Amino acid sequence: MNSIFQVLRLDYYTVKTSYSKLIMIYSISILLGLLTQPIMPIIMIMFFCVSFSGLSFSIIEKNSCEKLYGILPIHRIEIVTGRYLYGLISGIVNLVISIILAYTIAIFTKQQIDIFALFLSITLAFCYYCFAVSISYPIYYKIGFSKAYIFITLPLYLIILLTVFLSERTNLIEAVSQVLQYVINHYILLFLCGFLFSILMLIISAAVSYGIFKNSEL
Repeated sequence: MNSIFQVLRLDYYTVKTSYSKLIMIYSISILLGLLTQPIMPIIMIMFFCVSFSGLSFSIIEKNSCEKLYGILPIHRIEIVTGRYLYGLISGIVNLVISIILAYTIAIFTKQQIDIFALFLSITLAFCYYCFAVSISYPIYYKIGFSKAYIFITLPLYLIILLTVFLSERTNLIEAVSQVLQYVINHYILLFLCGFLFSILMLIISAAVSYGIFKNSEL
């Protein structure tokens, strides 16, 4: 566990100098929230933070720091676990910040935040973030960040293509309307299921990444 914590600290200090970029993300999200709905920062911050979550791969690759991880007294599974935990913690922290910003905007603009819309936004934003991390991390481990950066929007395209496909082949709209009616009355259950599903995606992705990383050279 101590080794995993060391990886977390190392990733934090690796990305620390780039945290100023978050100010731009927060600023754009706040502006959109003021112009549209207070919950907009929740969606925008989690969407933009997907690219931020991969910065450790970018910085390590750019500065050829792979060998540093190789000489540390830690196993590769601990490196992968630490990297995914960092991504998860980063996502949760940004989610909390986005919720605070949403309520701040609501107070400033004297608007009410609908509880169902809030929980739905939180769930969908967090699920998308974890889904995007789950897709992108194994690709980063496989071909490196610089070559894989073109795939940064791949998770979004996959969701769009899957939605279009299901709409054409199934009664998706009717099914969604029925599910939505149930969700309106059970939004806490939606949040819990979304969180557990997100964690499951990360665990499966971490297993795939470890399978790739254990056979690679540092």
